[in-house]
Amino acid sequence: MNQYQSVKKACKINASIFNEITKDFNFEKENDVRDYILKRFKDYGVGSSYPPIVANNNSLVHAKPRDINFSRGFLILDFGAKVNGYCTDMTRTVFIGKANSKEKKLYDLIKKCQWKCVQKVRDGVSGFELDRYSRDLLGRYKKYYMHGLGHGVGKHIHIKPKLHPKSNDFLREGDFITIEPGIYISNKKEKFGIRIEDTLLVKKEGYEIMTIVPRDFIEIC
Repeated sequence: MNQYQSVKKACKINASIFNEITKDFNFEKENDVRDYILKRFKDYGVGSSYPPIVANNNSLVHAKPRDINFSRGFLILDFGAKVNGYCTDMTRTVFIGKANSKEKKLYDLIKKCQWKCVQKVRDGVSGFELDRYSRDLLGRYKKYYMHGLGHGVGKHIHIKPKLHPKSNDFLREGDFITIEPGIYISNKKEKFGIRIEDTLLVKKEGYEIMTIVPRDFIEIC
């Protein structure tokens, strides 16, 4: 099984697990979701590309799952199966409870930004330019964008090409990369993060999305 086949299988597993979590959400704590993800990886006979991130009302980019009860607000689910040594990376953000119009608009901002950046992916694109484009799309919220737009994935979870403000890398046909804009806000009134991420294959004249998981806004009530 080559890299493409391995990544495709891993991403299909990611999608299945995400659908299981969101369609039958009977979890009480972040740790419960993390444990479920790792158990399902074991059931499938695959590894984990990195420690899963399960972050409810948390503004840390790489938040560690906590032993606290879920509460109303955004929930980041970031995990990736590893097949034959090849990593994958996927993030979706859902909402615990009923979201208000502002919360829905913020999610839509990230969703549109991510999709527009995905559509720019092709051989020869500058990692720096693509990252800058993502920041321009976020407008006044770009100050809450705490990381680069994406990175390459392979035998390790973070490899070249890098997509960030200081990148000198260019996307090349055959690269597997992530596109993952996000915002992270923390003040006296609120604390949360929103991120949407897919693993893609760079092609000569475009891309193939490997993580086939809807980006629709999901409320878990």
